[in-house]
Amino acid sequence: MQQTPSILMAIANFLAGLLSLYSLLIWIRIILSWLKTGAENPIAYHLGKIVDPYLSWFRGIRGLIRPRFDLTPLVALAVLSVVQSLLRLFGRFGTITVSMVIALLLQTLYSFIVHPILFFFFILLVVRLYFCYKRSIHSITYIALLDSLVGGLLDWTHRTFYSRQTVNDRKLVLTSLVVLAVGWAGSSLLLRLLLSLLTKTGI
Repeated sequence: MQQTPSILMAIANFLAGLLSLYSLLIWIRIILSWLKTGAENPIAYHLGKIVDPYLSWFRGIRGLIRPRFDLTPLVALAVLSVVQSLLRLFGRFGTITVSMVIALLLQTLYSFIVHPILFFFFILLVVRLYFCYKRSIHSITYIALLDSLVGGLLDWTHRTFYSRQTVNDRKLVLTSLVVLAVGWAGSSLLLRLLLSLLTKTGI
């Protein structure tokens, strides 16, 4: 009877290893899809047969596929990450608590959704700030494209910090960058505090 937990723990570690390999295959599939050529890559074709059935489970979810972005692989990888982490925890400790599950969900949510989104907007704002200093005839098109992506954040910054004021683009973008950086640091700190509390409760 005492050997059963160790056997289950070994199986959990083995399954976690398989999921880690499967996640790697999904990443390779994503990278190969970015490197499209005239003829279909045979490696991408065979990988598609392995990972596409799993990815197709998420393609039916509304909101994951946008005109310029496909969040299907990201969500699919996030789900795999949660399951893999749960298996590794069981393989290590032989048990899974509610606090472990909540902590994993929070970490996965931050790592796969919050952090990438904040990083993405931070890069866009940095590029937008660059065009504030390097204006040209061609930069107008890029500015319009960037504003279509970060315009909501810029409008919120203007309403919150410069209500009923006229402010130039440079100051507005710089303020948005500072706000985003503070929010990024604050969210990271909040996550650490929550994880610390969950670790102490041990529910």
